[in-house]
Amino acid sequence: MSLTSIAVTKRLADYPAIRALYQRAFPRAEQVPWFWLMFKAKHSRAHFTAYYHFTAYYDGEGLVGFTYLIVGHNVNYLMYLAVNDWIRSKGYGTQILTHLKATYPAQTLVLEIEHPDPKATNTKQRFARLQFYLKNHFHQTPHLAADGPMTYQLLTTDPKVDPAVIYRHHFRWFAWPLGWLYPAPKQIK
Repeated sequence: MSLTSIAVTKRLADYPAIRALYQRAFPRAEQVPWFWLMFKAKHSRAHFTAYYHFTAYYDGEGLVGFTYLIVGHNVNYLMYLAVNDWIRSKGYGTQILTHLKATYPAQTLVLEIEHPDPKATNTKQRFARLQFYLKNHFHQTPHLAADGPMTYQLLTTDPKVDPAVIYRHHFRWFAWPLGWLYPAPKQIK
């Protein structure tokens, strides 16, 4: 399996499939409006790979998934990673993460997952997601953030990363000029 990556634009044949995957893969409460993702991807700090703004990943002709990465200040924030439903658990998520780490070898990669709370209704899914990222060399940090009723935990490839960098730089840039619509999550710890 060797993945290729292609910038996501409205002209891409799989554009509707990528949008549908985004809507299926993430709970509605975690979805930024699609138009905002596309608008921000046109600017230089939002990337799906090093050279493309919104990247879809392919194995041969088949759409594997996509990532949405915000690059900046030696820390890259992986906002979204989605693998097609019918090919999950086949190693594609690991390949995509490996590709991102190889593309940005000197930069820390961070992301947030739903806090693995044993009392949550989707506890099994949350712990499986945590195990996936730990297996892929991410570190669980003690940093928690609240976004509405949801609590997220920061994972990173460098456990010494300052979460303030992510919340101050990445979210501020992503939300500008509509920061009041998309405020940074509130740090709990």
